[in-house]
Amino acid sequence: MPHKRAKLSVRQNERKQREDNMAPQKGSLSNEPIPKAVARVLNASTIREQYKLKKRKFEDDSDQKQGGKRRKRDEDTSDSKSKRKEARVTSKLIIKPGESIQHFNRRVEDDMRPLVKAAVQSSNATVRSAAKADKESKLAKNAHIAKDDEKRSMKTTSKHPPTLVANPDKHANKAKEFLTHSSCAPRRLNDIAQAPPEFKRLPRGAVAPDQGFGGKRDGVLSMAQKQLMETEREKAIARYREMKNQRNKTLAEV
Repeated sequence: MPHKRAKLSVRQNERKQREDNMAPQKGSLSNEPIPKAVARVLNASTIREQYKLKKRKFEDDSDQKQGGKRRKRDEDTSDSKSKRKEARVTSKLIIKPGESIQHFNRRVEDDMRPLVKAAVQSSNATVRSAAKADKESKLAKNAHIAKDDEKRSMKTTSKHPPTLVANPDKHANKAKEFLTHSSCAPRRLNDIAQAPPEFKRLPRGAVAPDQGFGGKRDGVLSMAQKQLMETEREKAIARYREMKNQRNKTLAEV
């Protein structure tokens, strides 16, 4: 099969017939083809002439096809020129025939808008430049004044050097060592209270004794007061019953 490799014996016979390492035959270099890069260099002039001829033919064909288009373009350019002339004539701020006042005012505003914008921008630029110049002049004056003050201070310090004043020590009169406590003092662990304590300052929410501290609460009655109230109640009931009986008797007699 052609895609398979031949046997080793067949290949060896073919190699013997070829006779390797033989001298080249006559005319071998002349029969070899020239590379493309070398051919382009050698035949550069002919290649250029052929390219120019092709280009001229293509341009001639395109000119014949686009002849009508060029005529139309010329007509369009003439129309555009006439329109430009009309626009120049009508660019003056004059009311056109048949134009309303609203359209005229709008046209005037459109024409004047770029001029007004340019004027505003120029005025803003001048204001900014003036403000910048004022700021720079103020800074220069301040710097000059600061330099003068520094020079004066240097002169005064050179004549009268400053005297160093020692800061007073805050802890001069305070004890610098820890206080000692004697262990011989009584500790009073089991002291007996002989009297209730006296409050120099009353706690929060407490009331002094002279202001009713420890007195009775409002609305609380004792047993004697309750008994008096009951007796008075019974007396009132008895009187009411007597009055009612007398009234019934008088009504019955009538």
